[in-house]
Amino acid sequence: MAVDGTSAGTPPANDTVDPATGLPGHTGAIGCIESLVLDGRRLFFGFSSNQMLSPLIDDAGAMALFAARHMRQRTGAHDEAYWAELVRASIDGSDLVWSEAQSDFSRAALEGWDAGDARGHLLCLLDAATLWDGHMPADLPPGTAHPDDDTAEERVREALRIRSTVANWSLLCRTYARGAERAAH
Repeated sequence: MAVDGTSAGTPPANDTVDPATGLPGHTGAIGCIESLVLDGRRLFFGFSSNQMLSPLIDDAGAMALFAARHMRQRTGAHDEAYWAELVRASIDGSDLVWSEAQSDFSRAALEGWDAGDARGHLLCLLDAATLWDGHMPADLPPGTAHPDDDTAEERVREALRIRSTVANWSLLCRTYARGAERAAH
């Protein structure tokens, strides 16, 4: 299964996810399947109530299998064929964005601190994929602006809060954080 970064083409994992156990604390959660495109490659993920339920997975069959083992719908557990339909549907539509452009990212653009039309969606994904309690980190530089200010200091703060991510979401998060740090200097 292309989940832990060991198969060719799978994004490298920050924290290896055991396909047999899923994400700690998220197994059995009710969620949906979403997808995004990174550097032209479709990646699938489980999502619910602003939290990630899976790593980024580049294989539709592996995503369906992961979901069958570790995710639920409001109607309960479902088999791999059921989830495969939801994986396919995530390619053509999303409950998170209005247009495909909002889910299309390139690492080069992210490192340039440019998410374009996808910026709002990217921030939502980053928030859901980071292990952050919502409080300002204690080690921010003195005089750091409020999170809503559009300043270089805000960019530094945003980069600092992207510290630890769920599974292999660091692929997206750390790339954007590097862009934020560069833009702030």
